[in-house]
Amino acid sequence: MKQTAILLSLIILFSSCASILTPKYQKVSINTNRTDRVYINHEKPVIKKGKYLLERNLKPAQITVKSKDQLDRNVVVMQWKRSPWYILSWIPFGIYTLGILPMMDVGPRAYNYNPEIAIPGEQNSISNKVDEMKELMINKVSVDLKSDDVKFREFSNYKSYIKSFDKVKAETLDDDEDLKIENSAFSIALNEILKDKGFIDTTRRALKNSYINNLLLNATVNNYIVNVVNDATLIGKRVQYAPIMASVEIQLKWELLDYYENVIFEETIRSKSGEFAITDPDNINGVLKKMLKDGLEKSMTKFVNSDKVQKSLTDKSNFEDELSFDIITIKSKGNYVASLNQAIQSSVTVMNGDRWGSGFIISEDGYIITNHHVVAGQTELEVITNNGKSYKAELIRQSKIYDLALLKIKELGLLPFQIDSSTELEIGTEIFAIGTPTAEDLAQTVSKGIISGIRNLEGNQKLIQTDASINRGNSGGALVTNDGMVKAVVNSKISGLGIEGVAFGIPANQILQGLKIQLEAID
Repeated sequence: MKQTAILLSLIILFSSCASILTPKYQKVSINTNRTDRVYINHEKPVIKKGKYLLERNLKPAQITVKSKDQLDRNVVVMQWKRSPWYILSWIPFGIYTLGILPMMDVGPRAYNYNPEIAIPGEQNSISNKVDEMKELMINKVSVDLKSDDVKFREFSNYKSYIKSFDKVKAETLDDDEDLKIENSAFSIALNEILKDKGFIDTTRRALKNSYINNLLLNATVNNYIVNVVNDATLIGKRVQYAPIMASVEIQLKWELLDYYENVIFEETIRSKSGEFAITDPDNINGVLKKMLKDGLEKSMTKFVNSDKVQKSLTDKSNFEDELSFDIITIKSKGNYVASLNQAIQSSVTVMNGDRWGSGFIISEDGYIITNHHVVAGQTELEVITNNGKSYKAELIRQSKIYDLALLKIKELGLLPFQIDSSTELEIGTEIFAIGTPTAEDLAQTVSKGIISGIRNLEGNQKLIQTDASINRGNSGGALVTNDGMVKAVVNSKISGLGIEGVAFGIPANQILQGLKIQLEAID
């Protein structure tokens, strides 16, 4: 009896050697720079003799490395190597002759982490904006995925992930539906990054964006692979295989746009997010959002740091091109619009594919003024006059700086507007907006208001503020006095909850200045 008790004690001792003799914490090396900050499970780690202490608890450990001017690096590690003491757990197998079954050590201390934890290479973050750079912000993040563009790579455990990542093929989901959405949450998250770097003006100025100062970014997700690692997890009272960590490989098409949303150039970039631990089965979606945001940030950073984008942020060559315009002389017999009724007759609708805006005639032989943003990305321009007649329009010249364009139609005997070349503008002057707001069948709608203010912009430019009713489609139309004199070209309005009657026009004298037009009267 005494011998049996001793034998059982030895079996239990040997079969649990790892759990009994192995410390609760393992010392591991994490190779980083001395200035890096390392966090384990989002907390400052315990370090002894230059090594980090990781608790042996069979749970995924989230390691985050933060570096100055670098993106965060996230790695998940787990215990997957048998402790050296584990071999003693097999001694009881040699006691089969006694008819006693062996006991195996499967406790948390029976496994070790890798003693050397590899951290991915550094990736420079976006540098802070300097004064000569334009501002930059996300315009939209879209998801355009066909059914076979979404794939998963799944691993039964962490050991399989470490040993065979490159051998496991990504599988397509059994789903025939394509997916196209716009995700404003990711736009907001990425714009927060650009704001932190100084690329987004956070002042409460209403008039701060312009072609001179702003660029935009579009991102389209068109392919991704989610890597998921499972493990045996206690859920309630049952052991199930559940995800413990994930990462994503994501492909995005980036577009750099000018202020008017014209594409300057595009590039497709593939990036991989860091690894993120899933410790709460009820918060998997929260982890997936972090993972996707990390992948998007890495991709955006690669694009913004590229030579092409960096050059575009400081490029002023387009401005110099406009300054070198030759003067265009437009001749007129001296007969001009002299009433609101005539102003309506000489106003036009400008069609640009399925988009439209407004415009107005400035010569008997068919020269027409509108906004640059009305004709931007032109396909085939069409002008429709007040009598319903349609003309193919030629784009003669455009100024992105002033947001103006000069068109030409083949027609004679038109009644032009007279452009006020004076720089003197009086607040309170009664004016009328003529254009095609909201829909094509509302052509030459007239709304009444006053000049509410004169607003100064950079580069000695100005805008006239008015409370006249301005809507989408009014852009490019004339702001005139009751005798038909052009005071401004409708340019924009401020929209938002509780905002009414705040619209803007480009002063008439800037039409001649921006497009380098010289008006000449003939007998």
